[in-house]
Amino acid sequence: MKTNAFLKTAIIPIILALVLMSCEKEKQGGLTLKFSGTTPTSGLAIKSSNADAVVVIESFKINIGEIELEFHDDQFISDSIGWDDEIELKGPFEIDLIKNGDGMVTTILSNVELPPAGYEEIEFEFKKSRNSISEMYQKTVLVKGTINGVPFVYWTDEEFEVEIEFDDEVYVDEATLAVVNVSFNIASLFDPAQGGINIANATDGNGNGIIEIFEDDPDGNEDLAERIEDRLDDIIEAFEDQYDD
Repeated sequence: MKTNAFLKTAIIPIILALVLMSCEKEKQGGLTLKFSGTTPTSGLAIKSSNADAVVVIESFKINIGEIELEFHDDQFISDSIGWDDEIELKGPFEIDLIKNGDGMVTTILSNVELPPAGYEEIEFEFKKSRNSISEMYQKTVLVKGTINGVPFVYWTDEEFEVEIEFDDEVYVDEATLAVVNVSFNIASLFDPAQGGINIANATDGNGNGIIEIFEDDPDGNEDLAERIEDRLDDIIEAFEDQYDD
């Protein structure tokens, strides 16, 4: 797994946005976690630097293996439950950000009970799917769409970590619901106008009717796959730096 250094933050568009809020409610408090995919205002078609080339994103899936939350144990109201100073929420969580061409909002956790404390950090671990009957098997990211009408598929098994330090601690107790919404701007990965990778020149080298883009792919697009992966690294690093003290 790569360890992200906090670099390259000034001019790189961000793929992630985070909204975190707390609200009072009558019953047990807890954590609700949502993931969403956002697309260009003109739809999913992304004009490349080639005037006549159009890339359409039809599906975008990620696999989250684990989610961790850290809090100050000196603010822990009760130590009788036996919590540590971090909570691990085990996945896997297979998430559709784009499905059938539409941006999705997926709630992967709802009202998960948390120990009352001041929370300071949340971490997401992108891990390879171990589900052998899923199309995500052995993948962390899977993207499908068309390039000038020809189907394409991109995937990577690279494992990423995203660490977010909250500007102010988020206090959660029995009457508070913490809502975290992580939004992915898909265009910033593939839209050249937003610093994304231009995949319009990817080729169907083996002539099977599908443009394949991944490490050691049979179509000769491995260099392009590496650039997309590097772009993901850069975007995550830039996003983390927004929340790094």
